[in-house]
Amino acid sequence: MKHKQNNNTPMNGEIFRKMIHYSSAAISIGYYFIDKNIVLAVTGTLLFLMIIVELVKYKNDFIYRLYLKFFKDMLREHEYDRKKFTINGATWVFVSCFICILIFPKLIAIMGMLMLSFADSTAGILGRLFGKKQYAPNRSYIGTLAFFIAGLLIIVFTPMYNGSAAEYAIRAAAVVITTFAEAFNLHIDDNFTIPIVGSVSLYVLYTVFTNVTF
Repeated sequence: MKHKQNNNTPMNGEIFRKMIHYSSAAISIGYYFIDKNIVLAVTGTLLFLMIIVELVKYKNDFIYRLYLKFFKDMLREHEYDRKKFTINGATWVFVSCFICILIFPKLIAIMGMLMLSFADSTAGILGRLFGKKQYAPNRSYIGTLAFFIAGLLIIVFTPMYNGSAAEYAIRAAAVVITTFAEAFNLHIDDNFTIPIVGSVSLYVLYTVFTNVTF
């Protein structure tokens, strides 16, 4: 979860980790301009290669040492624990983005993915720096507030179907739902849950409250 206080991750590594997450916005931006099948092919290929690396790193000592040498400062402890197979956060980003692009309408998938890229990353950095007061283990008021505000800002800068007041309200409601999902410890990597919850929320709300044709 992104704004947890993680003493095993040095601050410089944490910031670099979040910079990588910010850069995942390139998937959303690229998807807006590029055909769905092309984006799926590229994202799926990269995901396949990342999973191969994830598998090999547990089996091969040389690859494992190389993996730690370059990435350990950015990783959570469970992401390099050889006693139990766990894929890292970056791989989960590609898993969730691939699913969003595959299943949901384009504009909905884009906003869902951007909530991961920007809202979650901002919550992670500000929660780590200033989130001393927590309302639950590994959950800070600052981190959650940062997620919510960043989510609202995303609404302003993402493409819409008609730009009506109802559409703004729907997207704001989806941000609220996703903020709550991020705030609770669901025991699932939030690089997966945030874009999925965000996209599902948007899809359901659009379907129930608008006549938008996807």
